[in-house]
Amino acid sequence: MESIQAFDVSIAEHAADSVFITDTSARVIYQNPEARRVFLFSDEEVFGHTLLDTLHQRYPDGRPVTLEQCKVYRAAVLGESARDFVWQFTGKDGRCVYASCTVSPFFHRGERIGAILFAADITARRKAEQEAARSAEKLQLAMEAAEIGMFDHFVGERRLAWSPKLKEMFGLRADADMTLDMFYECVHPEDLEEVRRVVLESSKPGTDGRFHYEFRALDRNDGKERWISTRGRTHFDEHGQAVRRVGVAVDITERREAERRVQEAAQHDSLTGLPNRALLYEYCMHLFAQADRLHADCAVLFIDLDRFKPINDLYGHDVGDKVLQEVARRLLQCTRKEDIVSRLGGDEFIVILPRVLGKEDSETVAQHILESIRKTIQLNGLQISVSPSIGISLYRKDGSSISELIRYADLAMYAAKRAGRDTFRHFIPEYLHLAEDRVELEQRLKEALRSGTLQLLYQPVIDISTGKPVGAEAFIRLPDNNGSLLSPDRFIPIAESAGLIDEVGFWVVREACRQQQRWQDSGLGVPSMSINVSASQFRHPEFAPRFIAAIDEYGIEPGRLEIELTESALMENIPDAVSKLDQLKSRGVRIALDDFGTGYSNLGHLTSLPLDKLKIDRSFTDNLESNENGKSIADTILGIGRALNLEVVGEGIESEEVMRYLRDHGCDQVQGHLFSKPLAAPEFESWYRSQLGLYH
Repeated sequence: MESIQAFDVSIAEHAADSVFITDTSARVIYQNPEARRVFLFSDEEVFGHTLLDTLHQRYPDGRPVTLEQCKVYRAAVLGESARDFVWQFTGKDGRCVYASCTVSPFFHRGERIGAILFAADITARRKAEQEAARSAEKLQLAMEAAEIGMFDHFVGERRLAWSPKLKEMFGLRADADMTLDMFYECVHPEDLEEVRRVVLESSKPGTDGRFHYEFRALDRNDGKERWISTRGRTHFDEHGQAVRRVGVAVDITERREAERRVQEAAQHDSLTGLPNRALLYEYCMHLFAQADRLHADCAVLFIDLDRFKPINDLYGHDVGDKVLQEVARRLLQCTRKEDIVSRLGGDEFIVILPRVLGKEDSETVAQHILESIRKTIQLNGLQISVSPSIGISLYRKDGSSISELIRYADLAMYAAKRAGRDTFRHFIPEYLHLAEDRVELEQRLKEALRSGTLQLLYQPVIDISTGKPVGAEAFIRLPDNNGSLLSPDRFIPIAESAGLIDEVGFWVVREACRQQQRWQDSGLGVPSMSINVSASQFRHPEFAPRFIAAIDEYGIEPGRLEIELTESALMENIPDAVSKLDQLKSRGVRIALDDFGTGYSNLGHLTSLPLDKLKIDRSFTDNLESNENGKSIADTILGIGRALNLEVVGEGIESEEVMRYLRDHGCDQVQGHLFSKPLAAPEFESWYRSQLGLYH
């Protein structure tokens, strides 16, 4: 009886839930009236027996209940912390009773003397809920498993009966006298109104009196916030008036903190830690509302890294990820604390400037970003350089929503790329038309790839000493709706951004090989077919094998094929370039360095490449007869060609004077409109046959 006396039986006698008290051997020594009503066992039938022996004899399907299935209760009996769980009982009449249980060790004068079980009958609710809802309830109960406090309050009285554990949750002494006012003082001010509302709602006549609410409590010792989950029931008298509230409380601070971390992770980019698109939109709703109140301007900067894909292709995604992290760090350094830096995905970033004075402020920030990001990044002995292209749009002037402003800044960013990259542009309405053209061109390009309506034109290459055609260079064209042909500078950038460049590039290779085979079979015997290869296509890890496969498919002589690559394509990764070129050279394919002199070649690297030709860019041959700087550069390139035993080709020749100058200074081959514009295959064949042996 000492065990019973250690517990305030009056609380249990009036509790809305079944209450069982067991000794240290898990034998029942007390059950309250609600337990007798629900399970129909008399005191004599349960006292001195375990719950397993009485209420848990068998499940309805006949399966015996094992000790393993009662391990939660056994753990509490052995002194572990209080637990929440759902238990399936069997009443005396054989009914299956589901109960939401709370069990915790029972101590008296510091000594564990047993365990106390609260069991709320939830059978009706259990039967009504769907399986998914039942699973969710179990999961929620499992998440909330923690030490439990108990409370009892007679409505109308200021004093509350709280267990020591509940007082501990609020930072109160175990012997503190609790009042309703003290409880409300412990509730966070922002949650106080809702707590009062729930208490009042559960006390209204006609309700079942059950309540469950979560709120923040302020620790009376250190002022820290704790999240408390409270579950209980209000009891009513025969007149329907609330007379008593009994329940339990659980500290769910850890669960709430975990939920906060999950939510934060869902709103931030996992790689850089920057806000993602969802959080960016949420921030901007508040920023724009504030800007409207203050009549302030905001700017949106859309930042895309130039030539970032080669970094992933050449060095791997681990290096690419570190570059993105470094770019994120530099963006944060370039901006103010109040500015928002976000990563949309890939190599795209957004910067929001909440307060700017016109275009000038946004341009100043954009310039800082350009200067910061273009600085060399040192990674594991690598020196990596990237540059940004930036588009800028202004709130209210250009748009009124974040999605609209991002779209316009994106269009301006593409304008910056068209302007040469590593720069910024402000949005102007004309870019909308460019965007429509861009979408239309992308669709036309996809359709042309599907239908095979892309075309190759061929421009003759002339031996400058004999005047005879010695080859052709293939140029891709995209048919327009009006029957004209679009040049590569119109659609190749779109192919790159749309991820179509590999498909386009290898179509050119196969089509050029097919045409060369036809000429070879017809006896035309064009000695060389030059194919332009973009940097994006050359980066493809299977570029060389796929090129060789096209040669083998059409059975042409590899020596009749020549690929043209720009300096930038080769200099991105010299070892990789040499490896790919050696594979092609081993089959007899010739290699030309296109647009030589326009990049930043290192002559030491140049000597390591297995080249056959240098091509002088047309920017140096235009008006060569009157351009002394152009002559100096052309002479230098011709000298390098002789020193390295490479053929030199002059591009864009349109006058006899330029041709004579190049011939007199040792140029080997020329091409340009002086001889012929690029021609369709049938026209080229006619021209080629008519020109054989006519030039001296």
